[in-house]
Amino acid sequence: MRLLSGSLPRFTRPRLLQGPLAFCRPNHAMAGGEAIEEQSLPRYRERRYYPVKIGEVFKDQYRVIAKLGYGAYSTVWLAWDQSSHPLYGAKQYTSLKVCVSHDTESSPVLNEINMLRRLKRFADTEQRDLPGVDFTRLADDIFEIDGAPIDGRHHCIASRPEGQSMRVLQETFPNAILPKLLVKSIIHRLWFSVNWFHSTCGVIHADISPQNVLMQLEDHSSLKNIEDQELRNPSVPVTTTNGVAPVYRSRQTKLELSGLPVLTDFGKMRLAEGQTNRDWWTPDLYRAPEVLLGLPWEYPVDLWSIGVMTLGLLEGKNLFDPIDRVNNQYVLPLALAQYIGYLGPPPLEMLRKSPLFSTYFDEQGKSASILRLEETSLPGIGNWASEPPIPKTSFEDFVTTIPPGEEKDQFLRFIRKILTWDPEVRANSYELIQDEWMMRPPSEEDIANCMG
Repeated sequence: MRLLSGSLPRFTRPRLLQGPLAFCRPNHAMAGGEAIEEQSLPRYRERRYYPVKIGEVFKDQYRVIAKLGYGAYSTVWLAWDQSSHPLYGAKQYTSLKVCVSHDTESSPVLNEINMLRRLKRFADTEQRDLPGVDFTRLADDIFEIDGAPIDGRHHCIASRPEGQSMRVLQETFPNAILPKLLVKSIIHRLWFSVNWFHSTCGVIHADISPQNVLMQLEDHSSLKNIEDQELRNPSVPVTTTNGVAPVYRSRQTKLELSGLPVLTDFGKMRLAEGQTNRDWWTPDLYRAPEVLLGLPWEYPVDLWSIGVMTLGLLEGKNLFDPIDRVNNQYVLPLALAQYIGYLGPPPLEMLRKSPLFSTYFDEQGKSASILRLEETSLPGIGNWASEPPIPKTSFEDFVTTIPPGEEKDQFLRFIRKILTWDPEVRANSYELIQDEWMMRPPSEEDIANCMG
């Protein structure tokens, strides 16, 4: 793989800022039985979220200003770093990711903490000037807080505040179609980020999707606006009958069209060396075929995910959609059928190594036996009582935002370098950075579409 040119944890109990604070209110709003924010997520009660309060101070350093968001394993808060930063000098805004309590070594929280420390070690060396570092969300500080005996310990991750995710940005455009020039800017920089992961850090992100790509903030004006909103109209924690503790509603940072992405969320990140990864991993709609077939997987799964995401951002729809919407489950035979529709049949030598070979293919690798609906050894799939035909699809028909001609031909060659059955022939990040479509100068129409 070609290369392109933290703080120690501290176990502490948070405190509330002494004295009155303009945007703190002691009373709670009632929302009846309706679950809000993280309460609406599956397994909310099991995951033991820390009940952060606005105005709370962590580590005698970070004062919480407002809630920015939530996820399956954390809530995210805007805070004011009251210390002098070694790089930036002045006191500044920071993003605090307050993780759920964890009690197992396999916890995604602990995995993310370990991976953030690994990334930080590489970023703090002579590799700090590599371009991929700029497009990766690193931790400025990692520490622990005490959630009392019942909740145990909670990790907190302090990092530079960023804007909304690509998923949120996409939803603001008509038909969820992003301007081509914006997509190229984002994807080109993501290649640098994964190149740094793969070539320097020896890790696989394994969870790349529009939800885990944030847009860099050009300045702190939107963060100042959030702080001003809290001063004028303080957030009130909401108590519901479904919740175990009062919950704040999130405030949103402004949408940025800078074209500067930040790859984040490392809870599923894996080491590439010293272990064999072959478990059922990566997001459903961005899952590489080697994962689908139950084969060992490495760096190329990240490239596949970015390739699928590129098509989704350009066309405003998913390339693959193997989901049973009635039962809300992933359907493996349907996924195989859709992959074959775009890619053709898998290589026979690859199929013979797959535990799915005898279930869905005959000895010649033909997929007629895909209609044999036997239960597979992969967890979380179950059985499906239907017969998926191989769809008649093509990349040429799927891509409509680039008109026929030289550029579309270049783009299709670019996509076909990425979306391959065999990870051994899939292009790597170094090759894709220099791809002819990626390097193609924008037309006046491209610039006008992006500016308008």
